[in-house]
Amino acid sequence: MFGIDPYSLPLKLRLKLLGAAIRRRSMTPSGMAEHARRHTAFYRRFYEGHDTGDFESLPVLEKRHVKDVSPYDLLAEPYRDKVVLYGETTGSTGSPTPAFYTREEFRSARVMAFAAPHLDAFRPRRGESRTCLNGLAFGFTIAGMSFGDVLEAAGGLVANVGSRSTLATPPRIARAIARLEPAAVAAAPIDFLSWMRIVREDYPDRYPQVVAGMKLLLSTAELCADSRTRRISEHFGLSHIDVYACVEGFFTLPCTCGSKHILPAYHVELFDEDLKLIGRTGTGRLAFTNLVKKSSPLVRYLLDDWATIRECDCPLGFRLAVVPHGRYELNVPLSGQIANVEQIEECLFRFGLFGDYRIEIHDDRMELTVEQYTDEPVPAQAISAGFAERFGMVTKVAGVPFGTITAYREPRGRKPILKVRDRRSTARQEVPEFL
Repeated sequence: MFGIDPYSLPLKLRLKLLGAAIRRRSMTPSGMAEHARRHTAFYRRFYEGHDTGDFESLPVLEKRHVKDVSPYDLLAEPYRDKVVLYGETTGSTGSPTPAFYTREEFRSARVMAFAAPHLDAFRPRRGESRTCLNGLAFGFTIAGMSFGDVLEAAGGLVANVGSRSTLATPPRIARAIARLEPAAVAAAPIDFLSWMRIVREDYPDRYPQVVAGMKLLLSTAELCADSRTRRISEHFGLSHIDVYACVEGFFTLPCTCGSKHILPAYHVELFDEDLKLIGRTGTGRLAFTNLVKKSSPLVRYLLDDWATIRECDCPLGFRLAVVPHGRYELNVPLSGQIANVEQIEECLFRFGLFGDYRIEIHDDRMELTVEQYTDEPVPAQAISAGFAERFGMVTKVAGVPFGTITAYREPRGRKPILKVRDRRSTARQEVPEFL
């Protein structure tokens, strides 16, 4: 990017350079809206009769609006000969949203990550392993490709195994981990736990050495509460860094201060349940405008995660932090409050657990099935009392062995979005697709 190894520069200087690069390339929100209207077939129709200069009067872009639209209608005409990659969301809350990338846009994750404080801990030193295993899924999402690119840029020797296929089965990936002894792994949390369980069972003599040499777990794609992240870090003795990002072009920067920061490349907005604007901070339905990505612009795009955005005073100079709470459609009313997946996970994983789980809410009770990853018994009574106090419902807890909910030796065929199911007579939960 700068003609030298950017990681050789002090972190604060890297952050200043990143900020300068973002400011140089960014458009204003209204400017990006006008770019989209002028250069894409979709936005010319979508903004008909609207003034792009009055940004907050523009319609919010929902996934349903692009359900039956040709992907090329979202591709800006000046970039038709410049885009090199195509991606789609998994479609876990409806039809997939398309996204195109130029080579420079694809590498933007690399540019942002070079200022990520946590990656300094991974940087291989003389005599240390620089092997990385990238086990994020390869397919319509570009997560696997972009995280592999980030690790390579950070000095890693990257094995891209591409999970969830008949070629890269969990036992095959576990075998690769036992043989390569990677210093870093990129994976969804449940996949990482599955592979490490197989390593422990199938390669018991190598397992202690594998764990001792592993320094970093990078996870993304599925919500992971902070308490679960801490438990995984403690159990394996590594740094677990969970990244909140999406295929459509939203990328947050996890920080050593404990927050996930929103970079100035994004204009973020929060909306209430009726899509009335709350503002840029608070708790609500998250929408973003990428102010840099011009090839397939998304303006006021309703990612539709339920999230809290707050101002922060990070020592490194970041000013906005975000806490993702899970899909908006999966929120459930409990005891006069709106409960979300992140709150439920924080209540569960504070008891030392970090395996998979499922919850069913009935009119008179909650039923929780939870896996125990370690050999310790599930503290069912404590969990039951904690949930009853937190959510005001009688809670029945069943502890089961790891692998009961997710068959850890089988490739995962779908993304486990629906962990909390509301089966009450008053349920209004909109159940997403499984992909």
